[in-house]
Amino acid sequence: MSRLAAVLAFPLAFALAPAAHAEETLAQVQAIARCQKAIAREGAKYAQRIIKSTLKCTEETNECQVQCELGVFGPFCDTDPGPGCCDPDDPGSNPTFGACMADAQLTCDREAAKRVNYETQKQSAIIAACSALTTDELCGAQTVGLNFVTLNAGCQALDPSYTCTLANLVNCVGGPLEQSLLDQISATLSPTASDAVAALNLEAQFPDIPVSRKVKGAVAAGKVDVWEFSGQAGDQIVARVTTRDDTPDATHVSNLHPLLTLLDATFHAVGSTPVRDGNCAVTNTCGSSCPVFKRSLPFDGTFHLAVAGFSGDSCVGGGYKLILLSPGGATPTLVRDDVDPSTIP
Repeated sequence: MSRLAAVLAFPLAFALAPAAHAEETLAQVQAIARCQKAIAREGAKYAQRIIKSTLKCTEETNECQVQCELGVFGPFCDTDPGPGCCDPDDPGSNPTFGACMADAQLTCDREAAKRVNYETQKQSAIIAACSALTTDELCGAQTVGLNFVTLNAGCQALDPSYTCTLANLVNCVGGPLEQSLLDQISATLSPTASDAVAALNLEAQFPDIPVSRKVKGAVAAGKVDVWEFSGQAGDQIVARVTTRDDTPDATHVSNLHPLLTLLDATFHAVGSTPVRDGNCAVTNTCGSSCPVFKRSLPFDGTFHLAVAGFSGDSCVGGGYKLILLSPGGATPTLVRDDVDPSTIP
C-alpha cells in the first residue's frame, strides 16, 4: 500500500471502529431487554395461572366445608353433636361430606399437575430469551445488566451451595421465591384457604399458606386450660378463641367469657402481646367478645396458649374452640386442664 493510500485508509478505519462498537452495544442492550421482558411477561402469566389454580382447589374445598356448617350434609357437630354429625375439619365425620371432600381432592390433584406444567413452560420461555446474556450481565451488580445481585443473595439464603447460572437463577426465582409470594397472595384473597389446606393435608402443595389447626375444650369461670405448641423465630401466628353452644336446646347460647394469653416454655407471658376483641361464633350470656391476636414468635422453641374463663360477670364457663394459624401448622396439645391460674407462674 502506498503511503498516500495508508493515510487515506486510517480515518476510514477510525470511523468504522465506533460504528462497530455501537452495533455491539445495541445488540447487548437488546439482549438484556429481551431477557428482562421475558422474565416479566412469563412471570406475570405464571402468577395469574398459579393463583387461579390455587383458589380453584381451596375454594372447592371450602364450599364443602360451608355446606357442612350449614347442615346440608346432616347435623353440624358444633351445635348438634352425635354420630354422623358433620365436622368441617374432619372429612371422615360424615359420609356425604366425605364424598364432597373427595371430589375436592381430585380437583386439587388435577390443579397440582397443571402447576407443574406451568412452571416448566415459564422456565423454558425465560431460558430461551436469556441464553445470550453473560454470567455478569445476568448475575452481577453492574448497572448494565439485570442487576439481580439482590435476588441472588435471596437464593443463597435458601441454598448455601447455590451458584448463579441462568438455569439456577430461573429455578430459584421462579421456584420457591415466587411460589412463596403467590401462596401468600392466595391466602390473602381467600382467608379460608388455611382451612382447606388443613382439612385435605395440602401443606406440601402450598408450603407458604398458613395452616389452620382447631382444637376444642371447655373451661370453668376462674379456671384455665393450657395448650402447648412449637414454633420458630419469625413465625407469624394468629391465635383466637371462639365460643361454642352450651345449651341442649335450640337457643344456641354460650356461657363462656374467654380470655387468651401467649406463654413461653416456662409458662410466663411472652413480652407484650396485644389481644384484640373479635366476634364470637356463639353469643354468650354476658355479652363479651372473643379474643384474637397476631404476632411474630421471638425465638425457636415451645410456647403455650392459656385459655381462661373470666369470672367477673354472669358467664360461668363453657365450651370453646381454639384456632391457631401458623406457617408450620402446629397443632396445640392440652397440657393443663381446668387448673387454677395460681398454678401457672
